[in-house]
Amino acid sequence: MLSQSPLEESDLPGVFESADAISKEGQRDYLKWTRGRLQLALAAALFGGIAATVDSHGTVEKTAAALALTAFIAALLTEVHLLRDKPEERWYNGRALAESVKTLAWRFMAGAAPFPPSLTGDEARDVLLTRIHDLTTEANLPGLTFGQAQVTDRMREVRALDFADRKSVYLALRVADQEGWYNAKARLNKQNSGKWRSLLILFEVLGVAASTVSLLDLADVDASSVVAAAIAAAGAWLEVKQYDNLSSAYSLTATELGFVRMTGENVTTETDWSRYVVSAEQAISREHTMWLARRLGMRAVRMNSE
Repeated sequence: MLSQSPLEESDLPGVFESADAISKEGQRDYLKWTRGRLQLALAAALFGGIAATVDSHGTVEKTAAALALTAFIAALLTEVHLLRDKPEERWYNGRALAESVKTLAWRFMAGAAPFPPSLTGDEARDVLLTRIHDLTTEANLPGLTFGQAQVTDRMREVRALDFADRKSVYLALRVADQEGWYNAKARLNKQNSGKWRSLLILFEVLGVAASTVSLLDLADVDASSVVAAAIAAAGAWLEVKQYDNLSSAYSLTATELGFVRMTGENVTTETDWSRYVVSAEQAISREHTMWLARRLGMRAVRMNSE
């Protein structure tokens, strides 16, 4: 059955694809520039450490000092770029709009409020367009486009199914799909957290060794400051990625969606189905809404909860 085949991004409203692309680009830019700034700070510490351990006024010292200065200046310029370009805002605002539009699209397809089956196709389309217009106006996202259509053929096809088939499609392609997504992301973040925690432990062991060597005058090189900078950089990256928090939150959401999926199997009427879909969409977006709240405040939360 065509309606049971995986839902592609092109099957969703055109504005979703645009907002999603803007968000992904903002995420890539933010992580790229943040990673570069941390690497430059680490390089500055490394060259500074070299300059401090070689003979004064020698060529090596001057070269190392110049490289350290260059790295510091580059790190400063990177920070200025992040402040001016604000790629994280494109990331967060784009994601808020994309997820809100996706939720509306699924309510439309499932025949849930504010798109009950009692509405004709044109009436439901008009309500959807009004909601999308309100969301895009509030988002005010630079570079946003609307694509070819906001109501795609696939969306109309799913909405036109009888109750049993709409229910089956929604539970399989929305609830179960999201349950699997959150489970996979929980495992991935747990693995990444373990890798970075192990790296931090390694750096801390190296720090102990470097400090011991320096204390006992076993070598002329003092690497303690460089190792300390590496620990600070790794800790900052962990803070940016939030692997531990995301792993726990995603795992909890996946468990909740498992119960939501089982509950949906017992819904037998259109009235109960509408309430169920609205509740399911809230469960799907709850973790993401909290993610946005930590970064953008209540404006994004309101948008994502529409």
